[in-house]
Amino acid sequence: MRLGHSITRFIFLIAFTVPFTMSWAQKTDDYSAVKAEKVFNMDFERRYHDFGKVKRGDKVTTQFSFTNKGTEDIEIELVSACECTTLDWPRKAVKPGEKAVIDVVFDSTEKEESETIEIDINLKNRDPKTGYPRLEILSYSYELVL
Repeated sequence: MRLGHSITRFIFLIAFTVPFTMSWAQKTDDYSAVKAEKVFNMDFERRYHDFGKVKRGDKVTTQFSFTNKGTEDIEIELVSACECTTLDWPRKAVKPGEKAVIDVVFDSTEKEESETIEIDINLKNRDPKTGYPRLEILSYSYELVL
């Protein structure tokens, strides 16, 4: 009778332990897959710059610094703004943990009024959910003095 009781306990233990062990293993595998997934994080020190008062004909400069705080390389395909803006950006991939700079030169020669200018950063990096290339937006403004 004692042997039958031990077998029953053993079967009971197996019946309830295996599903929990399998469930835990599945969760561990899911966690590993999420952990292995590349993370995009282009962390800017600031996304906006105010040049303040600018005389027509002045050229003023600023920089937008960012750090790659993700786990995938950041690759910039193109940075664009209006014709009054000259831009320079890293042409090589920015590795995780690295810092980089986007240089901005604003030429007010052709401007007639104060405004805010957007800078579009088109990336080679793609959003895994949509498959579309990622886009970041920065901006600057100025008060035109004639």
